[in-house]
Amino acid sequence: MCTISINIDEVAVRRINPLLTSRESISRWLQHQVDEMIEEMALQPHSKSPNAHTAEEMKAIVADRIKMMESGEATYIDGEEGFAQIRARYGL
Repeated sequence: MCTISINIDEVAVRRINPLLTSRESISRWLQHQVDEMIEEMALQPHSKSPNAHTAEEMKAIVADRIKMMESGEATYIDGEEGFAQIRARYGL
């Protein structure tokens, strides 16, 4: 276990649940939310993760993409466009 310190907007939290009126109640609620999120993420199959590939799989993917670009089958996109597509695909 580790302790993390974060800043949150108490007014926004109270809009979610008006019963969260004290620092202690907000802390308990937030801990519960984080615990649930971590449990859900831990139970998801790795195929849903953008980092689910092994190094060898990534090398093969990159090699395939390079061949596709060289043959004209795929076009090059710059880094910003690539990251925008990743963010859109994975909700980041």
